[in-house]
Amino acid sequence: MAENPGTDKVEDLLKNVHGGSYVIPYFQRGFEWQPSMVCDLIESTLQNYYAGLILLWELNPEEAQNEEWDPVWGAELKSTPDKAILDGQQRLASLYCAIYNPKKPFPNRRSYHVFFLSLNKVLNEDYEEAITYKYYSTHQSWEQIRKDKDNWAETGIIPISILSAKDPANPNQKYIDSTEFENWLNGYLNKNRDKLPEGITTHKVYKVFNGILNYNFVFYPLSSDRSSPDICNIFARVNAKGMKLSTFDLMNAFLYPKGVKLRKELWENLYNELLKDVDTNMNEYLLKLISLVKQNYCSSKYIYNLIPGEKTIRKNEYGKKYEEILVKDGEEFKNLWKDACKYAEKSRGIIMNTGDADFGAIKTDYIPNTTIVPVLGAILWEYKGDPDDTNFKDNLKKWYWSAVLSEDYSGSSDSVMAKDFRDWKEWINNEKGIERINRINHEFVDGLDLKSVKKGSARYNAIICILALNDAKDFYKGRIVGTGDYLNEKINDHHIFPKQVKGLDPEKSKTFNDIRDSVINRTLLLDETNNRIKSKKPSQYIAEMTDKYGNDDEVKSILKGHLITERAFEYMKEDHFDNFVIEREKAIKQHIISKLKIRNQE
Repeated sequence: MAENPGTDKVEDLLKNVHGGSYVIPYFQRGFEWQPSMVCDLIESTLQNYYAGLILLWELNPEEAQNEEWDPVWGAELKSTPDKAILDGQQRLASLYCAIYNPKKPFPNRRSYHVFFLSLNKVLNEDYEEAITYKYYSTHQSWEQIRKDKDNWAETGIIPISILSAKDPANPNQKYIDSTEFENWLNGYLNKNRDKLPEGITTHKVYKVFNGILNYNFVFYPLSSDRSSPDICNIFARVNAKGMKLSTFDLMNAFLYPKGVKLRKELWENLYNELLKDVDTNMNEYLLKLISLVKQNYCSSKYIYNLIPGEKTIRKNEYGKKYEEILVKDGEEFKNLWKDACKYAEKSRGIIMNTGDADFGAIKTDYIPNTTIVPVLGAILWEYKGDPDDTNFKDNLKKWYWSAVLSEDYSGSSDSVMAKDFRDWKEWINNEKGIERINRINHEFVDGLDLKSVKKGSARYNAIICILALNDAKDFYKGRIVGTGDYLNEKINDHHIFPKQVKGLDPEKSKTFNDIRDSVINRTLLLDETNNRIKSKKPSQYIAEMTDKYGNDDEVKSILKGHLITERAFEYMKEDHFDNFVIEREKAIKQHIISKLKIRNQE
């Protein structure tokens, strides 16, 4: 079959989408555009700007029947498909969403979006923000939307779904061709003469609508004679140049011809929401985990070596190159994925629990660096010894806290991840020293500037996790936070000297405005307790705690779990912020040294 480019109108393209003739291959990603991007696209069509090529794959009957397809977002699979969309899904789904108003919440939202066109703006040739949207908690049917047509005439803002609506008096006719709409249009023009340029007629309004429906996309049809692997490679190359595809998206395409449905079967059928909630990139982290175990590296160029049957050039320990196939076939890849999920979950469990060998991130928001999950998972996968071995656990602790406190994992961390894993592999096989562990000493801890550590950084989260591991009890409830009846959602990191505290002595709080949000003025408390404290000075709520517990010793015991020493306690009673933060910074550093068993190096 000849592969000749052509053009097709938006109206005809969307009819094919709506009827299920145009579909999405399983190796494609989903609809990911934001509502604002939908608006931008329609503004481009109104101005007849070039909006890109639509790349289609002509399907032969066998492929159409045997392969698995998704409808374009919002549409349904109603018939045997004719064409698969390789490039242009986001644009066609956007137009379908705005014009056909499907009964689905907008992607990644719970709300239903309705898109609107400002006739007043467009007729005045002002296209900036001429397309807007509103969102609703329930789907707005055409019958509901149409009830507001009197308001359309007042504002000149009309729903774009008018372009797909049918005449209620004649279902075979477009609404914009109906007598009802003609009457509405005359009323609109009469009400808005003073807001519109001279000479605006109903014909010019219809020209606006037809400008969208008749907008021509250039399309290029790929022959049904092409093989599935060829199509997947074309998809990957073309899409990599447009809206950036992740490594996972590209691997999804490359693996499809190998019998591996990475997104549809492996990822979407991973029913571990705790693991998925760690990071939106967890699907890619699982690929990195496999790559580390198979080849000691995890950047994108190495992940592509995991395509089954792919020959990879590697070097031995003497620098000599050789060819190797890392993954034999699709079944081996599926087994690797299964193992990666298992060890990633073990990694998550260690990072998020509070046992003696855990790392205390009691909420996903407190994980210092999510990129450390695949590295820890790969270490656990590689290590075949006793996980309760004291030497192994001590080294794991030192490595982890060195990694998160150094913030080495906070930037582009592929090389750091690979280096750490290779060091661990050397230790596992030969008990050679791990460089990162050797770097964590008194000098390293003393050099940490905790006063400048603010919320959102890896170091901040690391300190919060250390507090969780120290069995910090809530100030008023007296129970360890994160345990018992307290749901994680009710626990947060709050200020010790409240952010809006009133009445501090200026001589005792010279640094307050600069470092009040620092981690040394934060701790884990129940939201209920924080609301009770509000803007009270520490001396005031310390007095309340003393009344509750009966004596200072009990209060000191609770504060000790928050790494607040007796001296810091006295500074709280005096509302002496400047001295308090100095003392607490010392206490946190000393706790780190003690926890990691760091010895003085003479």
